[in-house]
Amino acid sequence: MKLPIRTDKKPTKVALARLLKIHDQLNEAARGRRRVNCSTLAADLKTTAKTIQRDISYLRDQLKLPIEYDFGERAFSYPDADTPFPLGHNLSQDERIALVVARQSLDVFEGVNFGAELRSAFDKITGGLLGESGDFMEQSLDRFISVRTPGASRVDAKVFRAVRVALLDGRELRLEYQAKGRPAFTPRRLHPLHLACITNRWVLVALDADKSEIRTYILARCRNPIVTQKKFQRPTNFDPVAHLGTSFGVLTGSGTIIVKLRISAAGAHHIIERRWHDTQRETNLPGGAVEVTFALSDLNDVTRWILGFGSDVEVIEPAELRVAIAAEGTKMAQRNSP
Repeated sequence: MKLPIRTDKKPTKVALARLLKIHDQLNEAARGRRRVNCSTLAADLKTTAKTIQRDISYLRDQLKLPIEYDFGERAFSYPDADTPFPLGHNLSQDERIALVVARQSLDVFEGVNFGAELRSAFDKITGGLLGESGDFMEQSLDRFISVRTPGASRVDAKVFRAVRVALLDGRELRLEYQAKGRPAFTPRRLHPLHLACITNRWVLVALDADKSEIRTYILARCRNPIVTQKKFQRPTNFDPVAHLGTSFGVLTGSGTIIVKLRISAAGAHHIIERRWHDTQRETNLPGGAVEVTFALSDLNDVTRWILGFGSDVEVIEPAELRVAIAAEGTKMAQRNSP
C-alpha cells in the first residue's frame, strides 16, 4: 500500500520558485521600495491573480509568514524587512518522511522541557512544510509509521535545566540525590562534565567535589537543584566517550570484564537482530544458538538485562556473574512459587 501523499497540495519546484519570488517582493515592500498586490505580482511572474492569491494564502496560513494587507494601499507587505523564508522547502519526499518519523522519537525529551521546544523549533525551521498532516499527508503519518521509546526517563524539568546551565557555564551544582536502594536523599556538590541519554535514561557524569571522584548520576533520582556562582576547572583529560564506552547501561566501573553468554536458538534472534553494545561479538553455534561476548567495566546493568532472557541464557563467564544470575533466579523462583 502506498502512502497517501497529496502531491496536488505539495508545492512543486515551479511553485516553490514562485513562492520565493513573492517572498522577496514582500520584503521589498517592507523596505518601502514598491507596492505589491495580486495584479502586479501576477504580471511580474506571468501567472494569474488567482494563483498569486492562493500562494499568498499558503505563505500566510501554512508557512506562518507575517503577511499584512493595507486596505488603503490595497497592497501586501511584511511588517519588517529581511523576513526569512522557512527552511525545508527543497527537501525530497523521502527526506520529509524521515524527518517526520524522527519527530516521533522525542518521548525521551518529555519532562525535560525539550519535547515541546524541539517540536516548536522543528515547526519554525520548516515553516509547516514537514507537518504530519494537511499539505503533506492526507492522513496522519503515525497511522503508517511510528517510533516508540518505552521506559523513557522521568526527569524533573527544574533538575534538567539546572544541570544544563551548570554544565555549559562550568558552575558548581548542588542538589539532593537518592542512591540506589536508599530511601533518603543526600546532598551533593557536583561539577557537571557530561550529560547523556543512555537506554532512554538521562544521566550526568560529574565530579563529586567532596570525594574528588568522577561518578555517574541518574537525573530521575535528583531533586532541589541549585546552580551556584562558583566556577570549576574542567579536567583536560576527561573523555566522555572513554568514560561511558565500557558501560552496558548507565553504570561504569574500572578495568575490563569479558562477559560471555550462550543464548539458545529460541532467544538468539534477540541478540542478532539488535546492537546492544559497541563491543558486541557474536558466534553462531550448531542448532541456531549463538554465543555473544561484551567487554564491560561494570556488571550491574548487564545482570538485569541477562535476567530478561530467562531460561534461554547461560552465563559462560565471568564466574561471579554466573553465580549472581543463579542466585537471583533462585530468589525469583521462591518469590513467585505457587
